[in-house]
Amino acid sequence: MEINKKANNKVKKLVRNEFNSNIQTYIICGVVLVVLGIFSFLCTLNISARNHYIIYLVIMSIASVVAGLGILVGGIYHSICKRELFKKHIDEISFGVEASVKSALLGFPDPIVIVETDGTIQWYNQEFTDICEPDELHGINIQEIFPSIRIVDFIDDDSVTKPFSYNGRDFMLMGKKTRTEYESAEYELISISFVDISEVTRLRNQLDEKQTVVCTAIIDNYDEVLRETPTSNHGVLIGDVERCIGIWVERGEGFYRKYERDKFIILFESAKFDLLLAEKFSVLNEIKEIDQQNKIPVTLSIGVGMDAEDIKENDRMSLSALEMALGRGGDQAVVKSADGYSFYGAKSLGVEKTTKVKARVVAKNLCNMIDKASNVIIMGHRGCDFDSFGTSVGLFRAVVNRGKKANIALDRNHNNVGVILKEALIHSEYNEGIVSLDKAVTLLGMNTLLIVVDTHRAGMVEYPELLEKAKNVVLIDHHRRSEDFIEDTALTYHEPYASSASEMVAEVFQYMEDEKGLSLLEAEALYCGIYLDTKGFTFKTGARTFEAAAYLRKMGVDPVRVHKLFRNDISTYIQKSNIISNTKIYRGNIAMAVCESVSKNLQLVVAQAADDLLDISNVEASFVLALVGNKVIISGRSLGGINVQVVLEKLGGGGHSTIAGAQLENTSISIAELKLKNAIDEVLFD
Repeated sequence: MEINKKANNKVKKLVRNEFNSNIQTYIICGVVLVVLGIFSFLCTLNISARNHYIIYLVIMSIASVVAGLGILVGGIYHSICKRELFKKHIDEISFGVEASVKSALLGFPDPIVIVETDGTIQWYNQEFTDICEPDELHGINIQEIFPSIRIVDFIDDDSVTKPFSYNGRDFMLMGKKTRTEYESAEYELISISFVDISEVTRLRNQLDEKQTVVCTAIIDNYDEVLRETPTSNHGVLIGDVERCIGIWVERGEGFYRKYERDKFIILFESAKFDLLLAEKFSVLNEIKEIDQQNKIPVTLSIGVGMDAEDIKENDRMSLSALEMALGRGGDQAVVKSADGYSFYGAKSLGVEKTTKVKARVVAKNLCNMIDKASNVIIMGHRGCDFDSFGTSVGLFRAVVNRGKKANIALDRNHNNVGVILKEALIHSEYNEGIVSLDKAVTLLGMNTLLIVVDTHRAGMVEYPELLEKAKNVVLIDHHRRSEDFIEDTALTYHEPYASSASEMVAEVFQYMEDEKGLSLLEAEALYCGIYLDTKGFTFKTGARTFEAAAYLRKMGVDPVRVHKLFRNDISTYIQKSNIISNTKIYRGNIAMAVCESVSKNLQLVVAQAADDLLDISNVEASFVLALVGNKVIISGRSLGGINVQVVLEKLGGGGHSTIAGAQLENTSISIAELKLKNAIDEVLFD
């Protein structure tokens, strides 16, 4: 309508200009004739009356004046009549166009409303009233009818398209901001059309519900379970496992196929799988309840891929999710979708792998990579502990014994290995070999091999800048896999069943055919790493743990001396006692304590307090919180019944099922304690 009005005004302006041009022509012609007539008449006054031509001149003068006046008056009158006739014709055409536009607008199949910039409704069609309850809408603010519509979205942009739902119907809002004039004032109006896309949405939802969800499942401890089960019960046990999987799959109306002795591929429709997702993979617990005289419970890991563009991508995602589940210790389900990872289960301890084939293969590959490298840099995690340091010096000796230059990237001023680090720095090779970030960067070349130990998270390494610049990376870690796993490594040795990274390196060292062996300092550092992460060979300790410790003992390690390294001074002991004295019991079996004081070795004190809280009767897990600078650190411990890693992962932390930690930036102790309780409730009681 506004465009038509502008076109109409333009046409009228052209008509007006044409009319003015015609008037000017008639006036000029008329005036010229009148002037000639008058001039001719004046000339007759000077001619003798006896001249017989005078009569003709007078007649011609009068005729010229009359003709000029006639042209002047008649031309103006004719132009006015012609203009009025043309205007009438244009008005008739304009009226027809406006009527057509109005008719089309009123008869538009989609709801349309025109509002002011404050949301006040000025005009709407019949279809708009059909989706609204009030009968009279003029003057009402549209946000009173549709609170979810934000007028500001349409003001900021001249043309807006956005989805909108109301009363079970789905629309696509198409807004257009226009400017109009009324009584010499300019106004802004917004026209909004509601395009009904309910059917499109319904079809899309149906398509999404029919999408295929791919699951890949594996029996975590197949060999270990059969080894601890009477031979006569092997077939029945495997049959019970398949029966549990079959019943679970049937509940989701899917189907499965066994493609190896311990592996299954399972397919569901998305809508049906959502029901199983709500059950949080009950099949994990059902399989663990199988009893065929097996001394070890059967555990299952499931990787799920969903919401991808095609089934091939879902299959790739399911394998990635399964790798994540196994890297976290198994006995759990991991769902990978466009939103990331979701974790379910993980309530039991991982079963130690008795075979050392992997350690032997890693040792051979690592030797080849060291031999090809120009030099080797070893780096652990921030706040280096005994496990990280022991692993580093063990690998340092392995590299040096192969004739290659080795360095350890470590912050000498910020770590938790003060006593043993001082002993190492007495030796010149360690005093020169332990370097800061600046020195490490200068040593980093195209053929440098960077070995990351005791962490698999890029944000947790001692110097993230060093990791970013390194071209060849080896990863050795025992922590349960997190989402931010370091990718694109030349070699990864990730064993979540191991007690510590020191245990893993002690095993690998034995397969490196190193005739020189470890020094007492290095053997002692490795032993300290195992001792720390197992809490004195109490937690997460398997046969391979004691075998590694026995090997180090042969290297001359004195367990009594190691124990002395972990003793505290009197102030630390008192501080730890104060923390324990403030302990509160949460949910009947979880000890929680807050450290309000500040000390030099606060992180160590917090960890030790969490360990000691497990000695309280009926306590299954413990958490200790402390404020360090602008962040709150949380140390979690468990006897195995409660997975503290899953709890602290909710707060951005990680670790093991029995030992885990987290850090909360810019948070008070009270808020951190509240978040911790919410995480416990979500994991254990949801």
